[in-house]
Amino acid sequence: MGNVWVLGSMGWMPGAGRQSACVLVELEGELIMLDAGTGVANLAQLEDVLRSHNRLTVLLSHYHLDHMVGLMYLSRFARDLQVEVRGPGRPVYPRSTRAYASDLLQRPFYAAGPMGFSRDVRYEDYGGEGFLVGRVPVRVRRQRHSSPSFELRLGDALTYATDTRFDADAWIGYPKTEVLLHECWQLDEADMRHTSIGALTTGLPHNTFGRVVLVHQNPAWTEDDRTKVGAIASSRGFMLASDGMHLLV
Repeated sequence: MGNVWVLGSMGWMPGAGRQSACVLVELEGELIMLDAGTGVANLAQLEDVLRSHNRLTVLLSHYHLDHMVGLMYLSRFARDLQVEVRGPGRPVYPRSTRAYASDLLQRPFYAAGPMGFSRDVRYEDYGGEGFLVGRVPVRVRRQRHSSPSFELRLGDALTYATDTRFDADAWIGYPKTEVLLHECWQLDEADMRHTSIGALTTGLPHNTFGRVVLVHQNPAWTEDDRTKVGAIASSRGFMLASDGMHLLV
């Protein structure tokens, strides 16, 4: 049995009381963070969970700012943890994960610097290939986006797919997974870098995922837009994520 907490359900920037992309997963004795947007601030509600671990692994789907700006907030929450940050890095990108994090977290922009938010910080590239976090197998798959982004699958428990143009063919024959956290950015196909609710409801295969939860929502949505998306999602049995949502896997 594992736990999933949605800490940031919004894309691009915070809005409507929701933070940007961040999910915390407790699985097989490991504490894993999927992306590190402003949702990292919501770890304030889970400090008892943090105290029960000595290691946090942060997996970045890509390097857009709304997915990694929260690394600097970890100095509040992860000071006593060993923190390993893994991103696609080389050879997918021309530089390493550590190099990109150093650009973002360098002084004078962030006083602690790229190695200062915990007692033990490490950076690794996953390079578009699978790996293990403790006993948790992580499968990665490249997605179509403005910069290379990666779907992250944690065993059979959870798949996280954000910042991607939807491709129905990519889900044919996909292994059964308990939870899919998939981005939902728009009502129609206006932005080809992202996924619409229509594409998800018509293109995702039935019976592959126990639950489908929609994350990386558009902060430009009006309440009417959110109601429309929610109604379409509900008709297929999908859920709109909200910050603080807790799921068992």
